[in-house]
Amino acid sequence: MKGFSNYIGGISIKNKIFISNILIIVVFISTQSIFANTISQKAIIDKATNNSSRELVLIKNNLQTLLSSIEDYSKILASDYRLQNALYYDYLLNNEPNAIKPVEGLNNLSMNKTLSETISNIVEPNTKIKAVSILTSNQHWVDVGFADNAYAARLFGYGYGADDRTYLPIWTGLIKFRFLYEGDDNVFAVSKTVIHKDTGKTIGRIFLYVKETTIASIYEEGKNKGGEFYIVDADGRIISAQNKAMLYRDFKEAASISIPDDGKDASFTQGSGSREMLILTHRFEPLQWTIVSAIPMNEITSERKEINQLIIGIGAACLLLALMVSFQLSRSITRPIFRLAKTMREIRSGKMQVRSSYQSTDEIGYLSEGFNNLMDRIEALMAENVEKQRTKAEIEFKLLQSQVKPHFLYNTVETIISLIKLGLGKQAITAAQYMANFYKISLSKGYDIISIGEEMRLTESYLEIQQLRYVEYMAYTMDIDDEILTYSIPKLTLQPIVENAIYHGLKLKQEKGIIRVTGRRSGNHIEIEIYDNGAGMHKDQTKAIMAESGVSSEGGGFGIRSVSNRIRMLYGDRYGLQVESEYGVYTKIIILLPLRPQELPPHS
Repeated sequence: MKGFSNYIGGISIKNKIFISNILIIVVFISTQSIFANTISQKAIIDKATNNSSRELVLIKNNLQTLLSSIEDYSKILASDYRLQNALYYDYLLNNEPNAIKPVEGLNNLSMNKTLSETISNIVEPNTKIKAVSILTSNQHWVDVGFADNAYAARLFGYGYGADDRTYLPIWTGLIKFRFLYEGDDNVFAVSKTVIHKDTGKTIGRIFLYVKETTIASIYEEGKNKGGEFYIVDADGRIISAQNKAMLYRDFKEAASISIPDDGKDASFTQGSGSREMLILTHRFEPLQWTIVSAIPMNEITSERKEINQLIIGIGAACLLLALMVSFQLSRSITRPIFRLAKTMREIRSGKMQVRSSYQSTDEIGYLSEGFNNLMDRIEALMAENVEKQRTKAEIEFKLLQSQVKPHFLYNTVETIISLIKLGLGKQAITAAQYMANFYKISLSKGYDIISIGEEMRLTESYLEIQQLRYVEYMAYTMDIDDEILTYSIPKLTLQPIVENAIYHGLKLKQEKGIIRVTGRRSGNHIEIEIYDNGAGMHKDQTKAIMAESGVSSEGGGFGIRSVSNRIRMLYGDRYGLQVESEYGVYTKIIILLPLRPQELPPHS
């Protein structure tokens, strides 16, 4: 060990720098490659999981919309007065022959025509419903459309549901059904009891048929490359799939995928090697269906191979460049250092009049010049300079922290990408415009003070983008008096506070909340209030936020306290922030500003 130390000590500084640089670069590149490979794989998988989860949510919402519209059509048809008159006539004809009957009934050809016209309004191409069958209370199937009523009679029987007093629409599972002109097809049937609205008697039942391809069209557009979607019923049968040969089969057997049977949404990987799949499931509670997305991991991680090749190429180029740069760098650094060290040794020996003769514009030149100044007036200058630099660095750091917002930019771009993938081009353009407006105003050509009007437009752009991402969590309103719009305000004063209201207020509450921004003149100052009915805070939290000592940034206190300190630094202790909150109810932050007109030219 001693011999090794002696060996190291005998190496020149130039060679030490050269060898150290090479070792550091090699270790750094190797470590970076390993971490980059691991992190990129995780990031790609997480991205694919999030994208697929968003797709499943969209599919579930669209499916709910489709099912609701079909059920609404069944209710509309069942309550149509023409259908009710016809079915009631048939009911009276066979059950109460002496009763006074409507003028027209099922035996009247004009009424059959009327019923056909009534049904034609709620079937293709006007709606997603393929055909309709009508079963009277007297076990008679009425032929008024494209449905093969003889086939319906064999499938559902006679008097199907005649005693059913459940007035809600009832869905069947996936069934084979025959149409008059198109033959057999896979459909879902929706049945609805027809109750006479005057007498309350059950006078028949209607059946609406929806093709499986109509359900499948919801998820076939914009699906993941290489991925498959399935809809599985409560018994584990496939009732909708892109590959129609898999219909009616047991999902576990047909797809070789096991999904949890606890009724909860899940995401997991299954299989290994080339058969490894990313599986996501979402429960569709109204019909006890499960929507399944299965994506091969090879498709998801294909980008990682390109990343690895890029890392290896860059690493090799950096290593070669490092060999050349390190040698020249070590040589250029050590030569002036030796000269400066010689001057310092002379000063240490008592020659205080000696100064460094090395002059250059590089760092060693600055060091030499600073060393010379140190001997003259360094104590006074450095004390003053350090204080100025400390204050300036603190202000610039907080301003830069508010301006850059890398996570906001990343999340906004992700939202725009998702909207584009979902075919929501107009919403994506709107989001991009709001993002451009946000950064355009936040940059403001480097000015720190802008008008309240500009600050409100910046904050509105931020809220509009966040509302696209968190539509289930938030809504907002802005009510600012016109007379204060021309007064000045420190840039990015409101945005950190509304961001805190979203992430630490509304998102923590299990229901949709609202953010309300109001502004007015109050005497000789301006009051701007940001209110949210989110999770709220305890009293000790509100006290800690405004305390002089630091608080955890996890609760959002750092951003609020920084805004308050910045206002007080610019305008004095009379101004700043006031925090008012009740846990579980609301949070209200009031910003006090002086009445100062905006002196800078407006930024377009």
